[in-house]
Amino acid sequence: MNLIRSLYKSFNENNERNAFCINDTFFTYQDVLNSITKIRSVIVKNIDFDEKHIGLVTNNDLETYATVLALWMEGKAYVPINSTASKSRNIDILKLIDVTYIFDSSDKDDFSDFKIFNPNHTEFSNNSEFETINFNETNIAYVLFTSGSTGTPKGIPISFKNLNALVTELDLDKEYKLNSSDRCLQMYDLTFDASLTALLPALLVGACVYTVPSNAIKYLYIYKLLEKYKLTVLKMVPSIIYYLRPYFSEINAPSVRYSIFGGEKLYEDVVKEWLNCIPNSVILNHYGPTEFTVCSNYYKFEQDTKSHKGVISIGKPFKNVDCLILDDLGNIIGDNIEGELCLSGNQLTSGYWKNDELNASSFFLHKTDSAEIKRFYKTGDLCFRDGDGFYMYVGRKDFQVKIGGYRVELGEIEYHARNHISMKSKNNLVIDVKNSSNNDELVLVIESFKFDTKDLMDYLSTKLSDYMVPKKVFFIDNLPHNKNGKIDRKQLKSLIINE
Repeated sequence: MNLIRSLYKSFNENNERNAFCINDTFFTYQDVLNSITKIRSVIVKNIDFDEKHIGLVTNNDLETYATVLALWMEGKAYVPINSTASKSRNIDILKLIDVTYIFDSSDKDDFSDFKIFNPNHTEFSNNSEFETINFNETNIAYVLFTSGSTGTPKGIPISFKNLNALVTELDLDKEYKLNSSDRCLQMYDLTFDASLTALLPALLVGACVYTVPSNAIKYLYIYKLLEKYKLTVLKMVPSIIYYLRPYFSEINAPSVRYSIFGGEKLYEDVVKEWLNCIPNSVILNHYGPTEFTVCSNYYKFEQDTKSHKGVISIGKPFKNVDCLILDDLGNIIGDNIEGELCLSGNQLTSGYWKNDELNASSFFLHKTDSAEIKRFYKTGDLCFRDGDGFYMYVGRKDFQVKIGGYRVELGEIEYHARNHISMKSKNNLVIDVKNSSNNDELVLVIESFKFDTKDLMDYLSTKLSDYMVPKKVFFIDNLPHNKNGKIDRKQLKSLIINE
């Protein structure tokens, strides 16, 4: 698939259909095309051909989405910047990748050191007409930055070859077929790569995308969109339905055809309850790291589902994806044995931006089952493959901690806590913190008003070894989440330490 040409074709063929619903305002595919054309004229007039990486402030408006497509059609990559993130971090990211130009549709003045183009205030040439560029798979489509353990963000460039491979795999998936009548949720900030799997499949078939404002309470806004517009395709992080759980008895959404999850553990119990709200829907659990272009595996939920300790399987890899599970010495291990999941295929990034040391530790060559030597990525995710070839997610290697010399998987404690009656409809997670003696200890965090936890702790004592039972319980009204809807463990740990 030539992604750019396919998008351009879809926009022209569906020009009278609605492409976006943003803040209850609809925009047609022709509206988007008009905006793309104007922005392309600015790019051609003001930005050198060799200037490939362009900053983009991720506002929730037509101009921002049109800018992504305009940059792609001019062979350039967008570097998404969330304006609510730390200004110093944003500037560090932009300087790290040598960005000179930024598109920002807001009226803020946060990036005075850069050349700013505001699509709402810039003079455009209305007479410009463009054809799609000659598609070059080696061009970078976007560069995302994730947190680094050293405090310096990690840049992950994704090429059109990578993105093309993802879209091709989704297109070949017989379990997931969208059409021009679909009404699709887009809840993510553009700094989160899952936004692309919410956007691209919809835009390629002429469907309408319904966005969520960055300042909204996401789960409540999604509830509103679902009720008002009868959405048919929901792509969400699992946290959303955990927050919607108290409203399940009020939700009846037979319009939903697909409910897709990704980005966090997906628990079987809440999904079975959620299915009652969306009786006509297929539920898919997507898995994949940013380094592998959003998604490498998926699992179709069945009532007789595959799960491990309550966590739904991440399924099997796409057709053209190779998966290995390795032990700590780099050896392939057999079925039903836990190890680190490693991935290879055309969706794999070329490597971290200007970070040779991290590249050397994260990417490696290994022989596949077909005896080919391929380049793999260490995901940092602990998984195992069962006898039927389905992959089970256990947890992060970096969520494994040592308590008293024993290795502890935090997810195992969370699983047993969830099963106690006092935890019904409550979110929980376990954090390791340093105590006054500078030793690591476990804290069970419960999103709830305070209650007596003696029965809960007694129950955990029957299920876990003594060293695995949390020494403290921390109650919180609302677990902190980052802009992508994931639980912010770093912020939570800071709250506990400072309590």
